[in-house]
Amino acid sequence: MQNFLNSYFSNLTELTKEKLKGDGGHRSYIRLKTRGQSYILMSCGADDPSLRQFVDIQARLKNFVQVPKLFCFDFKKGFLLLEDLGDISLEHVFLNGDKKLQLSLYQQALKQLIELQSQVLTLESDPVFDQSFFLNEIEKNMDEMNKYLHGALKHSPIDRKLLKNFKKEMEQILSHFHREDYVYCHRDYHSRNLMIKENQVLMIDFQDAGKGPWYYDLSSLLYDCYVSLQNREELAQFYFENLNSSLKQKAQSLKHVHKMMKLMFLQRGFKACGRFCAFKNKENKDTHLKYLKPVVSLLKSTAEELSYPAISAGAHFLIQALN
Repeated sequence: MQNFLNSYFSNLTELTKEKLKGDGGHRSYIRLKTRGQSYILMSCGADDPSLRQFVDIQARLKNFVQVPKLFCFDFKKGFLLLEDLGDISLEHVFLNGDKKLQLSLYQQALKQLIELQSQVLTLESDPVFDQSFFLNEIEKNMDEMNKYLHGALKHSPIDRKLLKNFKKEMEQILSHFHREDYVYCHRDYHSRNLMIKENQVLMIDFQDAGKGPWYYDLSSLLYDCYVSLQNREELAQFYFENLNSSLKQKAQSLKHVHKMMKLMFLQRGFKACGRFCAFKNKENKDTHLKYLKPVVSLLKSTAEELSYPAISAGAHFLIQALN
């Protein structure tokens, strides 16, 4: 680390260091301060491919949307030096800010999303988030939920018949996705990955971006697992009304926007719950377990609204297990 910092800073003795709390995953972050300037040092581990992805995608995004500045990096050692965006995320504003500011920032986040979706940024080497990708995510993360139920909670796992019917209905949902237009996706576009600096919304944690359904990031933001939005319909309408003609053709109608982002939430919500359980299973981290109940409850009500009884039954089983 010292050699890397020496390549950018002239006097390391003036640097102060503060380790920051991450949000799961293998990356670590340190805030560096010197002479009134502040930076973020991201460490990914030596030769980590996600570092190359981050640098590549930052270069693609920076001309169209707000992302942190990149000062220097070392792929071999796994270090990257970034602009410090501070500690205020959209989640923080939602939990602590006034309603008028919240609405303004969410509208700004939606406009940035529209700008991202309007650009042709994909390369042939980019991952494609398609039907098989989403199904694999569900299967892997349902396994993590079962491990958590059986291990930490000493509860019986999800019944095989229930799981089979759940998967069948999920496949029906995913079959809708290949008929929809694909755009460039951040793929983790939620309140914790949107930082607020000088009342501007900036995207972070975009190294997993790729090509996916146009409603994926919209669903991530409006059906966020970390905050409970009460004005989803108003925000979805703002999104639809601000689309350019090309994107509006993809979205078709406001009714279709609501339907598709709810269908996407059924996949993404269960995937997120599996990830929360995996933090406990693999790293013994309890940090995300408090989000399980509210997310599963919303999954149950959404599945009932869209008439997916097996998915609703799966969510009901999880609610009982978590109580």
